[in-house]
Amino acid sequence: MTDTILVTPDGSFTVGKSLTNREDEKSSYLESVGDAASYLGLTSSDVHSRTSVSIYAGTGMLNTIITGTGANVGLLVTRGFEHITVIEGGLTWLGESQAEILHSQLRRHTAPLVDSRNVIGVSERIAGPTYLTAEAKSGEVLIPLNEKEVEEAVKTLLKNKVEVIGIMFLNSYVDPRHELKAKEIAERVIQKHGADVPVVCSAEVAPVMKENNRVKSLLFQAYAAEKTRDQLRQVEQSAQKEGYKASLQTLLSYGGAVTIHYSRLYETVLSGPIGGLTGAQQVAKITGRKNIVTADLGGTSFDVGLVVDGLIGIRKDADFARHRLALPMVALDSVGSGAGSVVRVDEYRRMHIGPKSAGYRVGLCYQYPELTITDINVALGYVDPNYFLGGKVKLDREKALAGLEERVAKPLGLDVFAAGEGVLDVFHTQMKDLIRVTLQSRGYNPSEFTLLCYGGAGPVHMWGYSEGTGVGNVNDLAVCSCILGLWSSLR
Repeated sequence: MTDTILVTPDGSFTVGKSLTNREDEKSSYLESVGDAASYLGLTSSDVHSRTSVSIYAGTGMLNTIITGTGANVGLLVTRGFEHITVIEGGLTWLGESQAEILHSQLRRHTAPLVDSRNVIGVSERIAGPTYLTAEAKSGEVLIPLNEKEVEEAVKTLLKNKVEVIGIMFLNSYVDPRHELKAKEIAERVIQKHGADVPVVCSAEVAPVMKENNRVKSLLFQAYAAEKTRDQLRQVEQSAQKEGYKASLQTLLSYGGAVTIHYSRLYETVLSGPIGGLTGAQQVAKITGRKNIVTADLGGTSFDVGLVVDGLIGIRKDADFARHRLALPMVALDSVGSGAGSVVRVDEYRRMHIGPKSAGYRVGLCYQYPELTITDINVALGYVDPNYFLGGKVKLDREKALAGLEERVAKPLGLDVFAAGEGVLDVFHTQMKDLIRVTLQSRGYNPSEFTLLCYGGAGPVHMWGYSEGTGVGNVNDLAVCSCILGLWSSLR
């Protein structure tokens, strides 16, 4: 969903909703604003002409990373470092459960964000800092940039139909001259070929040491952020056509707001979940409950965060979606399970949930060709098919039931309702495991925490993923947390 929270000068607010159209987010944005405005007797144009700030936060970039649907990326690196995108530095345990960590045969390597055939080495070397006595000083050019190799590499990447080109040279955080020169050459070659391919340098995105983390940040920018920026730009233009006079803003993953033209847009990868987490911090202050574990269940992902003694933890080297970034980030753990997650049974009669998601097309009961968690909710009666999106969207329960029987019940030899309950049990177990790991891996006692449930599908599944976690209390606060989060980010 796209939710609009329209706040008036006296502090009162109205809420609007629309189905999120991932292919055309500006349409769902305008529809959602118009829905909220209608409760005040206004149109979306009336609202935009009077609005001082519009903040558009969401999980688009997060979902792109989790589902692996980002851009086709090309990468230029210092020669000899072509395998840097698959060198995990002993971090294969990131995002794994305790059982998977203890049993190496269950361990999975993190899926790379770039095809190895699109990673090309270029001859260059600038000296970096060292604790040892060395003849070369930090920043001194040891091997000049081979400009001919850059030209040939860019031509190869264009033949491979890459959509974004990233450049990561080893010591560019000390002196970016080689990266900037390579970018200049790349843009010249791209222009000569009449292509439209952005070029991004690691020195512009994450000018810090530790090249493994830096290349991950660069890849997040190239793989997901540039694609997301195009959608955000369209949303901004649609708002400005209706009279909005400022730039569209979004939320940083470590708090605060920036415009969508911010060069390091990958830093907003958690712009959606950060609103709920900072809102939960305000809830903690108001209610006096200092320890809160937040559970944000949307259509594609389930995000868990902690407020401890009224404070939100910040990671300097964040672990996110099984990648470690050179980015300060609120401490959030995510798993690719949501109400739109695809459910399937493979040829070995093993059931899989996600990470592929139906998004705004919901499932078989609406416009998607595969069975999803929402289909099961509709089939089992947890979601009213006649009151989806306040009755604006009608869902087909019979189609959901037929899909559940054909794609899960029959392959497993189960009754259709037993099969549906079984799927939800697995779904809830995935989320409960994440809540437990988030708390226990940090040494916290779950009984001292209140579980705060929100997100588009949070209240529907609260009964399932809260049971057995050991938390001391459970609350459902959907809109309140987001409002408080936006408010605290703007203070």
